[in-house]
Amino acid sequence: MTAIAARERTCYEPQPLFRLAVLILAACQSHGASEPPPAPPAISVSGTTTRVVPGHPCRASVEGVDLEVGGPPLLAQVGADRWTGEDGSNGVTFKRNGVAVARLYANQLFDADGVPLVRVLQNGDLADRAGRIVRHAQLAPGGAGVQIGAQTVTNTSNLAVAALLAAPEAEATVRGLAVCYLLLQATP
Repeated sequence: MTAIAARERTCYEPQPLFRLAVLILAACQSHGASEPPPAPPAISVSGTTTRVVPGHPCRASVEGVDLEVGGPPLLAQVGADRWTGEDGSNGVTFKRNGVAVARLYANQLFDADGVPLVRVLQNGDLADRAGRIVRHAQLAPGGAGVQIGAQTVTNTSNLAVAALLAAPEAEATVRGLAVCYLLLQATP
């Protein structure tokens, strides 16, 4: 082989060691990409069928109502009803088929008329529409979730998420939307 042919061969044909390195890198990248990330643990309310799985989309099952919530902007379909969430300076307004049903602002859930359904105060007190303290939310012993009366809301330390998910004052769909909205806002 002439010196010119040897130079042309090295310029155009990858060396065996280079080929091996490319194969190893490709194998490492494809191995990591094929494994899905672990699913986040479901947030659930003890003694009920209520649970929420954070993520995109957020999946909620609240008292028999199943939701798959995407966003932002918030969007869910429940049967024939299309639910949306419109962000504004006064919070997010949840609409069913274009009609306002509830609004979430500063850890307070309001009905369509602006009357508070449930308020989560910073100390964990939960107030009803008349402003009376009706329950108290606190971190459960050992970090096992949030304790609200006899119920425990597992896999969260967020008092507002726990209180809204367990709030009997609001309809099931609105509770699922409110919690998913908070979780989607917290997810990068």
